[in-house]
Order: sequence, then C-alpha cells, then structure tokens
Amino acid sequence: MTAFAIPPFFLKYTADWILFCLAAVVILMRDRRQVAAEWRDYLPFLFVPWKWCVFIPAALFVTFAGRYTNDETWDVITGSGMSVLTFFTAPWAIGLFFQVAAGRRALRYMIVVIALTLFSSSWFYDGYLLWRDGSYTHRWLGNLMLSPIIYMTAGLFWNLESTGNGDFFARSSFRFAFVRHDWPSRPDDTRFAPIALVSMPLVLLAAYVLVGFVGWNFQPPHH
Repeated sequence: MTAFAIPPFFLKYTADWILFCLAAVVILMRDRRQVAAEWRDYLPFLFVPWKWCVFIPAALFVTFAGRYTNDETWDVITGSGMSVLTFFTAPWAIGLFFQVAAGRRALRYMIVVIALTLFSSSWFYDGYLLWRDGSYTHRWLGNLMLSPIIYMTAGLFWNLESTGNGDFFARSSFRFAFVRHDWPSRPDDTRFAPIALVSMPLVLLAAYVLVGFVGWNFQPPHH
C-alpha cells in the first residue's frame, strides 16, 4: 500500500477541492431531471463526425506522448483521463458559463463550471498522482495555471459550428453553438470545412500550451 506523506497545506487544499466538487455534485443532483434531459441532447451534439475525427488522434497523442518528455507526471492515465474529461465536459462547461453570464441559468451553476474545469484539468491529475506516488506532485501549481487554458480553448473549439444550410458547397458563417437557445442540441450544419480556418487560433493556442512547456526527448526511457 502506498504510504501518503502530505504537508498540512496540501491536506487542506485536497479537502477543499473535494468539498467543492461535492458541492457541484449536489447542484447537479438537485437539478438532475433538467441535467439528464440536457445531456440526452448534448451527447448527439458531441457525436458530430468531425469532432470525433479530431478528438481521437489528439487523445492518442496526449495519452502516449508523455513518455517522450521530461515530465514524470505525464503518463497514460493522466493523459487519457484528462483528454476524455476535457472532450466530454469542456463544451458543456463553457456553454454553462455563457448561460450563467447571459442570465439563462442560475448563478449556482458557476460552481459546476469551476468544478468541471478544475477537476478535469487539474484536480483529477493531482488526485491520481497522490494515489500513485503517495505525495502531492510538485508540478501541481504549473499544471493548475496552464491546463485550464487548454480546457477552455477545447470547450470553445468543440462549440464551433457552421451556420450554413448543410449544402457542402454553400457559403456560410460560423458561431459558437452555446449562443443558440436550443443548445446543446445537435447543429443542423455539421460540416467542418467552413470553420476550419477560424478554429486554427484555438488549436494553435492549445497545442502551444500542451507542448511548449515541457522538455522533449524522443528516446523514451527503458523500463
């Protein structure tokens, strides 16, 4: 069994983020009928072909690339777990944030937004590494500062959609799906081509944060 050695600061920090996540769970359970109905629409919203075509190779990279870096915390579990959590929750969290800001959703949902963002991008990572290593990772603060940027850009990216009529050759503009009053229903126009160019700043920002703050070694360690 792993022997845990946690300084008082990290004991309090861990307890605080666990309680914060539980508060978000209580809110979701209180509104479970509304949330369940929304997710019945949200899952088809995610199952748009171009989103999966982008997510799968990106997730494979994040899952396995850590062994080529100097980051000992980047393993298959942290990579795959954060990838899956980001894909499935970031678009919803960003949409919830917009709805709260626009007055369409109760202010208490900001707790849900913050909990989803920080658990998916930081606290899952912290908790797993605490279980794996028996101590709080020294990389926690750097990850807390950087990974939410990737999470938020991913949430914006997965909410991009064309406003054309579905004709492949039609000219169209774009928008973020969460501005629709029927969000998160599946969009009428599921093409990626009309939004490919406008999505590039988000892709490049996320890629820069992901790969630009670690050292790379293309000869993985032997075990």
